[in-house]
Amino acid sequence: MGKQSRVHLSGLDGLRGVAALSVLGYHVSNILSPGVRHRSPELFFALHQGLNLFFILSGFLLFLGFADRLIDGRGLPSTRRYATNRVLRLWPAYVVVVAVTNFAFGLSFLGRGRTGHVDPGTFVADLTLLQTFSPHTIRTGLEVAWTLTVELTFYACLPMLVALATRVGRGLGGWARACIPVVVLALVGAAGLVWQDRTNPHGWSHDWESVASRSLLLHAQLFALGMVATLVFVAVQRGALSGAGRRILRFAASLIAVAAAVVCLTRPWSDVADLLAPLCLAALLLVSVVPTASGRPGWVGRALELPVLRGLGLISYSVYLWHMPVVRGFDRWAPRFGEGGWASYVVAVACVGGITLALATATYLTVERPAMRLRARNPVSGPDATKPPLPEERRLRGRVPETTG
Repeated sequence: MGKQSRVHLSGLDGLRGVAALSVLGYHVSNILSPGVRHRSPELFFALHQGLNLFFILSGFLLFLGFADRLIDGRGLPSTRRYATNRVLRLWPAYVVVVAVTNFAFGLSFLGRGRTGHVDPGTFVADLTLLQTFSPHTIRTGLEVAWTLTVELTFYACLPMLVALATRVGRGLGGWARACIPVVVLALVGAAGLVWQDRTNPHGWSHDWESVASRSLLLHAQLFALGMVATLVFVAVQRGALSGAGRRILRFAASLIAVAAAVVCLTRPWSDVADLLAPLCLAALLLVSVVPTASGRPGWVGRALELPVLRGLGLISYSVYLWHMPVVRGFDRWAPRFGEGGWASYVVAVACVGGITLALATATYLTVERPAMRLRARNPVSGPDATKPPLPEERRLRGRVPETTG
């Protein structure tokens, strides 16, 4: 296939919106309303999966343009343009939120539930997203920024994996060549899970085990799942499946998503649930983006195209950045705000969500959108991914650019 036609990927903005809401709801329960978590572990396990969804979406979207080039044996996109666009996507809004959180509100996270102003050295580490690589600064600043470090590592590794596949896969068919980056990341993730099972790291201690547990080593399999979904989607786009084949694929993906969800919700917070939940999310992604036999989105994709979800998806990166400072602000200045039952939790979510949405909308309009206009002058390989998280997002409403690179 030559240049990829412009195709609307149904539901992607909506999925980002759902992921942002779920992460916000989970953190509100974790910090402001811990009592309700014990009353409904199934619900809060489901909310906890928003972060995994962000990683899966990143793997899917960033690999999309690379996959086509690997399959066709075409030249790779410009590394400089790729890196520039990743920087423009990730840093402008992040720098603003980190600076405002630390200097204006004094809500940078210091550890052990404390917030305040970080020292200059730690602020530089936070600003450059290097804090998660050191046991001394891990989790400082924006607590959720460790996920951005994981994303950043994936951004850096992906072009190298694609170049490796191009070099070592010269004698292979296009599809086999395109599978090489997926297999490598899956093996890294599998090794990380084996290491985690043997060492049982605490995750937030100031030690190197915690650094490893908050790295790509423990999350590579999530990006790999998204990349598997990329290859399936590309195969559909290239006409590998007839109308009946699409129906079978959509039915199988739906069945996997439902079956995995049922197992996860009957055994939340178990090892089995941790393994099956990402599979459920990847299957849901495929159900959303793969069109029906008639070429139209299915009902899941149409539901995720609701304006409110698409709008939330558009600002989801800023939502992701702002929600924890807002939660910590309530925790500091109204410590009993979320205590109580479900009614208190719902009120806490509404208040945190309202303030977060206002801040996120302002950040999107004044920072993210101007940065996206700069990116539009510097075409990127493939469609942009989600943020955090995280998230990685695109202004073009889930459209695949005609050219890559």
